[in-house]
Amino acid sequence: MPINQPKTPPKGWLWSEDAAVYLGVSVTTLYRWRRDGYGPKSKLHGRRRYRYKIADLEAWMEIESEPADLALAAA
Repeated sequence: MPINQPKTPPKGWLWSEDAAVYLGVSVTTLYRWRRDGYGPKSKLHGRRRYRYKIADLEAWMEIESEPADLALAAA
């Protein structure tokens, strides 16, 4: 594996860049959410890389979609 290429995350996990694509947001948005204590759970991997469990991303998306569903039902 070339030195400049990041290692593949463990099975069931995504790096920040891939997690952002999965959620449909930018990496900067994901960073801001992490900084502000919002968004899906993440885990620091080494000193600078964050990874996200796919199951946590899915659970967070489901929780985030609930208020919108309730608002639509109430309208």
